[in-house]
Amino acid sequence: MKAENLLTIIGANIRMNYRYTLLPAIALLFIIPFVYGTTNLDYLQSADCLERMVALIGIPMFTPLIRQEHFRGLYETIAFRQVSLRFIVLLRTVLSIIGSILLISAFEIYMRICGCSFSLFPYAFRTLAASMTLGFIGLLLSSIVQNTIGGYLCAFCFYLIVQTGNLGELFKPVTNGIQFMLVLFLGGISLAIIYFCKPTYC
Repeated sequence: MKAENLLTIIGANIRMNYRYTLLPAIALLFIIPFVYGTTNLDYLQSADCLERMVALIGIPMFTPLIRQEHFRGLYETIAFRQVSLRFIVLLRTVLSIIGSILLISAFEIYMRICGCSFSLFPYAFRTLAASMTLGFIGLLLSSIVQNTIGGYLCAFCFYLIVQTGNLGELFKPVTNGIQFMLVLFLGGISLAIIYFCKPTYC
């Protein structure tokens, strides 16, 4: 694939998806200070804020990545484009990861300005893992049921179970650190997304 073609594809996918990924995630970050204190937190309180609130950006950043492909009217575009859907999903995922890193880092800098005390880069990496867990679950279910709303609902249900249930330390990477089983979980769910990310009518 030529470099200019790849740049064209990247630009097109950014334009198609930013309204459904980046903008809702930014709006969510603006709401957090009004519902969760972000001033003068210690490292445990900061981890809780990042894990409970900031990680939620993973749901809008990843769940709707194939929303366009759920419409039958786009069948011709999907079926006859030169690049496979799996490559497009991989590209969109990488773009969403980059966007998530930037948003998480910006919010962490804001927290540090507000007097919070925590390790910037380790907490950013852990928060990214937490957000990817939520987002990948939403994206997988969206791929399976061919419905973005269903993916959102499943991701939110999983989030509520993690916050209110007793799933151990695995799905709380900011507080407890990233465990090997979580890495395996993300790897497995990524392979499942690649397998299921195709329109059922193709």
